[in-house]
Amino acid sequence: MLEKVQGLSLEDRFNFCFAPCNTRDPKAMYHLLRFASSYAQKLPVNIAMGMPKCSAHSDSELLDLETRHQVLSMYLWLSNHFEEEWFPYIKKAETMATNIAQLLGESLLKACWKPESRKACKSKLQEEDGYQRPSSLVKLQEKKRHEKSLPKKRLEKVAA
Repeated sequence: MLEKVQGLSLEDRFNFCFAPCNTRDPKAMYHLLRFASSYAQKLPVNIAMGMPKCSAHSDSELLDLETRHQVLSMYLWLSNHFEEEWFPYIKKAETMATNIAQLLGESLLKACWKPESRKACKSKLQEEDGYQRPSSLVKLQEKKRHEKSLPKKRLEKVAA
């Protein structure tokens, strides 16, 4: 992903590649790319992330808080591996990370919502997109065989 960023030295690219970032989280990867792009343009790297006002009330809000904390941890890690002039908002990042950690703790203590099931989340996505995952060929064949056998059985019952 960092191949897109022009102007990074090999050492800089190495440091960004080893930053603690959840590669499966698109938001975290977006921030890593943004940090690297700002650094490559010789601009001070800004956090540019809002601070949540209250604790989480659902799984998705909890995951959002966790992602925000991971992004701030990544910023702090990068600030230790680069000069302070490029990562000048260390105190702000520390304060935000502390506040988000506190919100995470409160969220876990107050957690009384039902966990969202994976099947429910998948069905919601399918309804929103109008996309349905195709069935396997084996299941389609079995369904066709079953449908073909139904009229024969009905005819036999009517004839008897």
